Amino acid sequence: MPLLMCDLDDTLVERPPLFRAWARAFLEEQGQPPDLVDWLIEKDRGGHRPRDEFHAALIERTGYDVPFEKFEREFSDRIGESYRLTPGVRTVLSEVRAAGWSLAVVTNGPTSTQDQKIRATGLDELADAVCIAGEVGASKPDPLMFTEAARRAGTTLEGAWMIGDNLDADIAGAQGVGARTVWLRRDYDWLTYESGVEPDLVATDLPDAVRRVLAAER
Repeated sequence: MPLLMCDLDDTLVERPPLFRAWARAFLEEQGQPPDLVDWLIEKDRGGHRPRDEFHAALIERTGYDVPFEKFEREFSDRIGESYRLTPGVRTVLSEVRAAGWSLAVVTNGPTSTQDQKIRATGLDELADAVCIAGEVGASKPDPLMFTEAARRAGTTLEGAWMIGDNLDADIAGAQGVGARTVWLRRDYDWLTYESGVEPDLVATDLPDAVRRVLAAER
């Protein structure tokens, strides 16, 4: 069976609405004005800013006085628990499975954090394989993440595709092991890319990406 590999954050699940909801609740709990939501979004940088720097910015701007370890644990738990598949994703993944494909989630990040997100979305039951960088011992674009995904799914990388929002990690990494790729070009992308790779296809969201893959394989 051919293998479809998907990134998690901002691929299977769009993070911005979840972070915005957290930001609103946080500001209300801290007695801070709601118009600071956009400031929080800017400081978070789509989750790519080091968490200790984000915590320091919170302290400076809002007077939030909680040790970093407690903040990190509570922040990760609340965001992780809120993870749900973006509308339309579960349906299109079911279409993939019905078409005879294997499905693997391939995500960077700490094991506990990403595992919580995956369980909250139900992907642990939907996917044939899950590869989290923290427990694999490598991070995308390392080839091990992709070869291990195929091994866990009980298949090979022959004819495999990877869908992701990060050109350097998802697209360059997958191309390095011979997989074809779809890049999700997000209008909220905070990253600057260095690899210079060109994806095989470009899509606006996960359902669009999957249907482009299925069309290309017909």
